[in-house]
Amino acid sequence: MKIEKNIGVSENSSSGDAHSHAIETIGELTSTIKVELSTRFLEHFSEQLYSSPQKAFEELISNSWDAGADFVDVRISGDLGSSNATMCIFDNGVSMDEAGLRELWHIAFSPKRDHPIQHGRSVVGKFGIGKLATYVLASKLTYICKATDGVIRRVTMDYSSIDQQKTETQESLISDLNLDIYSATDEDVRLALKGVDAGDIIQDLISYGLRDNTHYKRVNEEFGGEPSQLQRTHSGTWTLVVLSGIKPTGRALKIHVLRRMLESALPFGSEMLIRINGRDLTSSKAEATVIKEWEIGPNLGIDYIELDDNNNLEESADVVLSAKTKKKSSKQNGKRIAISSGTVPVPYVEIPGIGRVTGTARLFEEQISSGKSEERGASNGFHVNVLGRVVNQNDPSFGEGNLSHAAWARFRMAVRADGLNTLLTTSREQFKEREETKIFRAFLRRIFNLVRSYYDSDRNLDISQGGDVLLKSLGVLSLKPLLNQVSETLRTKAAIPELFDESGIEDREEQRKKWRASTSENIKNAVTEVRYFRTNDDSFVKFRISDSTIIINKEHPFVIEHSHSKAEKELIRTVGMVNLLSDMYALDIGVEPDLLKDVRSYRDKLLRFRALQRRQSGTSIARILLKTQHDSDNSKRMEAAVSDALRYLGFDVQDLAKPGEPEGIASAYPTPTNSNPSAENKQPPLYSFSFDAKSSKHEVAATGNIKLDGVVEHRERFKADYALVIAPGFSEGALSTRCQQQRVTPMKAQDLGRLLEYTVTHGAIAVTKMQEIFTLYHPDEVSKWVEQLEKYLKQNRQLTINIFLNALESLKGQIPDVLNASTIAHTIRRDLDAFSVKAEDVVTLVKGLAVLIPDLVQISDSEISINASAKRIADAVKVQLEQLHDDHTD
Repeated sequence: MKIEKNIGVSENSSSGDAHSHAIETIGELTSTIKVELSTRFLEHFSEQLYSSPQKAFEELISNSWDAGADFVDVRISGDLGSSNATMCIFDNGVSMDEAGLRELWHIAFSPKRDHPIQHGRSVVGKFGIGKLATYVLASKLTYICKATDGVIRRVTMDYSSIDQQKTETQESLISDLNLDIYSATDEDVRLALKGVDAGDIIQDLISYGLRDNTHYKRVNEEFGGEPSQLQRTHSGTWTLVVLSGIKPTGRALKIHVLRRMLESALPFGSEMLIRINGRDLTSSKAEATVIKEWEIGPNLGIDYIELDDNNNLEESADVVLSAKTKKKSSKQNGKRIAISSGTVPVPYVEIPGIGRVTGTARLFEEQISSGKSEERGASNGFHVNVLGRVVNQNDPSFGEGNLSHAAWARFRMAVRADGLNTLLTTSREQFKEREETKIFRAFLRRIFNLVRSYYDSDRNLDISQGGDVLLKSLGVLSLKPLLNQVSETLRTKAAIPELFDESGIEDREEQRKKWRASTSENIKNAVTEVRYFRTNDDSFVKFRISDSTIIINKEHPFVIEHSHSKAEKELIRTVGMVNLLSDMYALDIGVEPDLLKDVRSYRDKLLRFRALQRRQSGTSIARILLKTQHDSDNSKRMEAAVSDALRYLGFDVQDLAKPGEPEGIASAYPTPTNSNPSAENKQPPLYSFSFDAKSSKHEVAATGNIKLDGVVEHRERFKADYALVIAPGFSEGALSTRCQQQRVTPMKAQDLGRLLEYTVTHGAIAVTKMQEIFTLYHPDEVSKWVEQLEKYLKQNRQLTINIFLNALESLKGQIPDVLNASTIAHTIRRDLDAFSVKAEDVVTLVKGLAVLIPDLVQISDSEISINASAKRIADAVKVQLEQLHDDHTD
């Protein structure tokens, strides 16, 4: 270990220095403190143990509490990036004389450890290192103290001098670090504060103290316990801590985040008023209606705690674990731990090894788990207060797993357990994992289970007879998640808007009252019926709040393809309702909305893919495509239709549709592909192409809206052979020239729709034939190719629908054992003079008809079922094809 000697950090300036009144330079030298400090120790206990600049700042506030202050004023420069920026903490605590300052800078030593009660309070500090948290915030840390002897003293730690001694490869021990103590006058301080942001306010506090005493009014304290009896024999003492030379981490401090974090972490109530830039802090509490409250004490009716076998540790274990990490011991001997309780001086329970525990548990009507917990800590869960500080802001479960339940999102337990202080590690956010810790966790879980049981016991919210036949058939089903989510949506906003149809709601609060009154009278009012409607979006199912109806989107591909019979429609209604209520339940137990959105997106893709596997109407895709091409406000609908269309045409489609990416990549896989495998691509397609869809409110897409450079970049990045752009139409002029130059194929949406129609009428189009289109770079050329394709298909496929129907007419009245493709092909050759027709031609055509009119024509391998006369089949085909061009919507 390298030893560094004689590293001084004194400024050697005095009050007589006419050139400077900087706060870290005032006073006359009176004595020196010798400090020994390891640079690696400094880094570890500041940069690693304090997770944010806000958390490091909290240590200074805790020091004010330990000093017996009942007022702390925090002043932070508005522009922390300025070279003159400062952070100041002023308190009216007992402060430090010279002996106190020497103890302050005796690293890793704290006199508080031997005196846990000071000034009538249980003190927070015990390790003697909290001040080192400031290392991450600033280059200089200055203490200006007026102690009981009336002398004003200043000490400044210049961290930049220490930084010069750090080495990258070797720990440095600075054994002769001099911190000079200066004696200053009131005038020194007054002049120096002129250079500090809000220095005039701090000076006013020094001169007159706190003149607003309204904070002494006791407020309701959810953590319970007795208030501290502040005992101070002296007045006029104060401490001012100034951070200057703000470092990058300090500049990242956000005042509003600091405020919220402190409101949650330091619920001192009225015992110590904290102001940040002129605004009082108030204890963070959940603002929501409380259903029931439990006070920790005899009324809980808990006289024992059980430790399960897997979570019991030997008492001698001294493994340091975070609250989020639970390590199991090999020793497994479950225990029942007896606990006692009492009411004097306040309700409490006594837990072995921890002592008295106070507080409250509350169950709220609405979820309180939403919000940016990273900025202020979660509102729900366990809030464990040790000596006035919440020690588990980042872990509201306090290491207890499997708490995902509807009640958890509405549960808040505020518990004061000062006995945990002996188990806290130096970061004051981690615990030594001993048996006492396990006992305390078991106590927390016992309370939550008590609340959860109450929540689940509300039998009035179980459905015995639903609103219609579908609901009745499901038997007993809890609709509490639906009730909660509708109420929460009306109170604030929907966590997932796609779950709800909020049309027809004028007064949200009035609708909420109506909803709650209606469902409390009779649970069947929660869901009146399940109906099919056109939702004009991509949703599969949603809940219409105005009339309590579950809406199935009649235009969703899965619904279109699986709702041809009454039985299928009933099944779709059931699937839709189950999906909706499952999503409501997921939100109710606290699943993050963003995570649930991902699940819903994946489920929707599965539904759409299943619909494609059983695609019964290629024309339905074309209809959706033509309807969505002008719906630029919902561009994703056209993107989905294009993906469906390409899949139907026989391409393997990978959907992307993320920012900076194409809608997808389509690949052609004929057998064989005649492509050479490589190490990077062991199953190469014959060809692949990127595709982008551009909807437009107008007949043509503006040239500026089609970013060909981006299209080309997509093709190159995904190593595709071609690039395709689908739009309602394309502007004349430079676009076609640019498409030619950059080898991009522009296709009109109606031409893509015609390809689908050809597939229905003539059977599948060979992907080898489709490859020709990627040599065309003008939309008119593409349209002409599509037009000529129909002639090609007619010429090369002598088996038409008319010939097929005539063959069926010839077979009318005959009763073969099995109607197969060979039988029909033979009839066509014999009776209709289409001599080149083979069985495989019949199979191709029948598969197309099975897609178009599946209830009338089915095929399995080469066995065919015809469930109507030839004339009725012809009529059905005609109706389906006409619907493709029918713009009427109901």
